[in-house]
Amino acid sequence: MKKPYKNQFDKKRRDLLKLFAGAGVTQGLLRASPLVAGMMLARQAEAQTGPSRVVCVYTPDGAIPDRWHPNANLTSFGAMSQPYQSVREHCNFLSGVTVADGGHGMMPRILNNSWGGDSFDVNMGKTIGANNPFKYLSLGVHGNGQGVITRDAGAEVTFQDNPFNAFSTIFGNGGGNGGGGGGGNAKGSVIDAHKDALSALTNKLGSYERQRLDSHLTSIEEIEARLNAANNSNPGSCAAPSTPNQFPLQYATFDEQVELQIDIIVAALQCNLTSSVTLALGNHQGEFTLPGLNWTDIYHGSIHGGNSDTYTETRTKLSTYSVRLIERLRDAGLIDSTIVLNVTDMGDGNAHGVANAPFVVSGGGNAIRRGVATNTGGNQYDIIHTIAQVLGADQHPAYQGYSNNTLSGIAT
Repeated sequence: MKKPYKNQFDKKRRDLLKLFAGAGVTQGLLRASPLVAGMMLARQAEAQTGPSRVVCVYTPDGAIPDRWHPNANLTSFGAMSQPYQSVREHCNFLSGVTVADGGHGMMPRILNNSWGGDSFDVNMGKTIGANNPFKYLSLGVHGNGQGVITRDAGAEVTFQDNPFNAFSTIFGNGGGNGGGGGGGNAKGSVIDAHKDALSALTNKLGSYERQRLDSHLTSIEEIEARLNAANNSNPGSCAAPSTPNQFPLQYATFDEQVELQIDIIVAALQCNLTSSVTLALGNHQGEFTLPGLNWTDIYHGSIHGGNSDTYTETRTKLSTYSVRLIERLRDAGLIDSTIVLNVTDMGDGNAHGVANAPFVVSGGGNAIRRGVATNTGGNQYDIIHTIAQVLGADQHPAYQGYSNNTLSGIAT
């Protein structure tokens, strides 16, 4: 089949190279500072008429269908989806979805219809995000230890569960094309690490680009200040301590870890550092506890404890994290250019079922039907293929293809 938009992707690449050359930005400068590359992508990103980014959020072990699915016009929600009421105008709740290859131990098949190749998040990075400094980001909160979602050319990519390391890797000097991975805490402010590159760029920018750059840097400095404050450094300083202690990655700080990872996602999208992100809220075994609840044992136990109310309490709490991401994208002016896909590996987790699973598509501006619940049927491969079509990724020669079935009711 002919790819009618192949030249569009080629043209974007050529236009970007011309932009770099015209501004006197060298390849060495771009390699030294991902922020510079992201800044130079800003005009191109804003010229995009439809959504150009995707964030996949994994919540383990499904939900009880009768306590999840809202009515068609989103005026009545199940207890587990109740937190979404505040952002319902941005959401499309899908029903009738079956998790193909679902169940425990099947995380690699949530965003991939095979055990090899690229998962959807990676493939979107190689298609719509081919020009970004980071093709994709794979972040998590207590996501590691029981499987992965992300695969790059068949190789497993673990979640970056540490927000300090994630921040240093993404916004520090000399980032790369990677995804999750590690990375240590840099000494000094990450803005200082980019000082020479940013100074060189500022001298070549017009007033509009300088204002955009200042806005991006302010956002990054605010996150850095919060990270340093959480790290017991001086809250009023943006400079990291010389020998920082790691953020306490404990279950008691689950809320704070989610909030920091969301901050990092929003800033990375704002700075055009990536077009594809995955965020895992735990893993399929649910071996984590959530703070501030009556249920104090692990999430897995709340599902199989014989009391649907405990499952409802924990699953509702997990919904608040997805809602928080949508709110932050909305407040940052990114919700219309970003598609958020909430995925899972089961339907009713108590029964280890795969039917009527809780999938939600949010954002995407006028390209996505929003403020509704839609009986789409199909499976997760059909969903990601449909989203790839909305993003135009299916027209890229590197698109892997995950289904031949386009679901009606998602796109406008």
